[in-house]
Amino acid sequence: MERAEAAEAKNKKLEQEILNKEQDIQSLNHRLTTAEAELDKAEGELKEAKSARAEHESSKEANDSSQRKIQLLEEELDNAEKNLKETVERCVYH
Repeated sequence: MERAEAAEAKNKKLEQEILNKEQDIQSLNHRLTTAEAELDKAEGELKEAKSARAEHESSKEANDSSQRKIQLLEEELDNAEKNLKETVERCVYH
């Protein structure tokens, strides 16, 4: 009888450990699911950030190109104004 009671006590103890382990597993599964969701969110944000960066770089390149064109046009305008001034001076003095 004593052995049966000891076996039952041991059995109850092992069943409690199993319950505790199952709860630990459920908790870890929940944490894993949460971590996976956070990872998916972070990957989405990273993708958006990379896209925004590419767009920014493209805009920067277009801006740089426009700045170069403006500079060239300003130089052409300066040259044209200089030529006009010289031409007017030649016409007036000749």
